[in-house]
Amino acid sequence: MKSDVRREFLQNSPLFAGLTPTILDRILAVAVTRRLVRGETLFQKGDPGDRLFGVLSGRVKVHTTSPDGKDVTLNLFKEGQFFGEIALLDELPRTADAEALAPSELLVIYRRDFMPLVESEGKLAMQIIHLLCQRVRSTSEMLEDAAFLPLEQRLAKHLLRLVGTYGQPVAGGIEIGLRLSQQELAHMMATTRESVNKQLQAWVQAGWIDLQRSRVTVTNVAALEAILEIA
Repeated sequence: MKSDVRREFLQNSPLFAGLTPTILDRILAVAVTRRLVRGETLFQKGDPGDRLFGVLSGRVKVHTTSPDGKDVTLNLFKEGQFFGEIALLDELPRTADAEALAPSELLVIYRRDFMPLVESEGKLAMQIIHLLCQRVRSTSEMLEDAAFLPLEQRLAKHLLRLVGTYGQPVAGGIEIGLRLSQQELAHMMATTRESVNKQLQAWVQAGWIDLQRSRVTVTNVAALEAILEIA
């Protein structure tokens, strides 16, 4: 990928936005790229947390598996987003696995190059703090939803979140621009595929969504929003 495209990527990222051209040049000088095919593992739980990743193109899923084999998706990252910062900062091993959900190209920055910038650039340090706070809030919300919301509301909220992040207008609705199986949706909410399928099929019958080849199209956003308003 050309350096000017990578520079634009950094400038548009919340993590590096507003930094001086000199600092961006220092980052670009040490950053490398890595390509992944769909389904390829980027790192596994326990691996050294010695690098930061930015998604130049594609999609990456971060997930974890319990001792009994239950898989839970912790986060999805799309083009323009960075991840892997927690293990990078505390020098502890990775706490989850990461794999590509689509052919992906990543910008990779190693800890040995990144930390001197954090120590010398207050703006970058504050933006990292902001990013970490967002991660904590997101995790807290996910745990709260799992504890207090019934599946119908959790699934509606999750689909609306995916629409907001990955939605692409199509004839008749908004397609979630991400190939996700019902099993993967279940993993995201720590529930069973059967429970997710039952609810999705009910919404298909109601005309609220359409399911085609691991793609979900929301045809009635207002109906899903109304579910969240139910006390």
